[in-house]
Amino acid sequence: MSNQAGKNILEDFAQVMKRDWNQRARENARWFINTVRLDQSEEEFDATGANEIRSLILPELSLMTQGRDPKSLRFLEIGCGIGRMTKHLAAIFGEVHATDVSGEMIAQARERLRSLPNAHLHETSGVDFAALPDDYFDIAFSAFVFQHVPGKDVIEANVREAYRVVKPGGVLKLHTNGVESRDYEAADKDTWAGATFTENEMRKLARELGARLVSVYGAGTMYCWTTMRKPIATNRRAEANPKIEFHARSDDATIWTIPAGGPDAWLSLVVSGLDCEAIDANNLKVVINNQVAIPRYAGRIRPHFEEELKKRFGSSLDHLIYVETGVPPGLGGGVRVQIELGSGATSPPYEIELKEPKPLAPTIVTIRNGDDYGTDIHARGPKSSLRLFVEGLNETANCDNVRVKVGPQMIVPDFVGFVTDIAGYRVDAQLPPDVEAGLTGLAVIFNEMASEAVPVEIEAPAE
Repeated sequence: MSNQAGKNILEDFAQVMKRDWNQRARENARWFINTVRLDQSEEEFDATGANEIRSLILPELSLMTQGRDPKSLRFLEIGCGIGRMTKHLAAIFGEVHATDVSGEMIAQARERLRSLPNAHLHETSGVDFAALPDDYFDIAFSAFVFQHVPGKDVIEANVREAYRVVKPGGVLKLHTNGVESRDYEAADKDTWAGATFTENEMRKLARELGARLVSVYGAGTMYCWTTMRKPIATNRRAEANPKIEFHARSDDATIWTIPAGGPDAWLSLVVSGLDCEAIDANNLKVVINNQVAIPRYAGRIRPHFEEELKKRFGSSLDHLIYVETGVPPGLGGGVRVQIELGSGATSPPYEIELKEPKPLAPTIVTIRNGDDYGTDIHARGPKSSLRLFVEGLNETANCDNVRVKVGPQMIVPDFVGFVTDIAGYRVDAQLPPDVEAGLTGLAVIFNEMASEAVPVEIEAPAE
């Protein structure tokens, strides 16, 4: 395919994206941006933006800012819609630029954010940021946007443009749909159910860009988060004398025995003798009993480990690198761990203990009604049908070994299975006719293992 033909395809995709998202903005912008309730008040909609900032930005703000005052930084938001998150970003960062392919979304965002002088809004072509200069932003960020882009080439074009406009030393944090299911890949893509962009595709693109790949979380899921950094100097090489100084379970620096399987089978290593400017999750490997594990994070110490590490290593942790990786299957007991660099240099062996994992209970991820897929559940009527997205099920799950517990009542589901549109397991069930309105607990039971009960407000049906 010629360069011009490829460019024409990108432009055609972009025009379809612009048309569809302009139409959605005119119809009901809040719903299409935040699909939890058709009729959302401004206060409710605005609060969801604040919640996203609390979960996606604030926990690792120090890593994104690299210790600098956020008020001194320039922030780029890709795919801002009508400014659901932009408003809250403008309260944190000194200068915020927000882009969207939809001119109608941008027009509504300008009206919503007209009182914020540090928030700047731009309609884009959908494939580039032509109005934005090179090496300008300290941080580029995109959440829940690329999952709606119908082609991989369009996603890649946006990532390349984001990398162009970020300064050397700047950080990009980007969400893509990382599902690797063949059925999902084969399904038709449009401007709602968009293309995937997997962990391996992000790793490859980072190499091509010359970026330092800091982390890839959620690989293989619809919520794959990639963080990369534009290096200040591209010719630095990793030092050849790494040494593992400390280890813990990845979610808790005080837990040192690691499960051999299950959701907690993630190992964090603290390593000395490496250059943070040269090391990344693409050029470093972890070897556990001769099995290679590719890290999902390699870089500065993550905030949730800082307190424990300062007790051990003093107030300055700048000489240490944090590495996070999964435990390969089939291991147990005492194992030998080493860091291996691209040069072939390895760290001295380090011993850790793996323990037998606990039986895996299911986890309810989302609860929706089966009528309009909203979060409002009614005691009777069309919205009394439950549609649950559940983790921890497998190919053996069916209507015989799965139950839904609502308060004290056990319900036999109508459907249990893997569905391609969420690339995961869904459980459908009908609330019993005698269920009462009010707050109750909802759980899923699989092979006699119960999930944690999730509080659900069941609404009385409209008169």
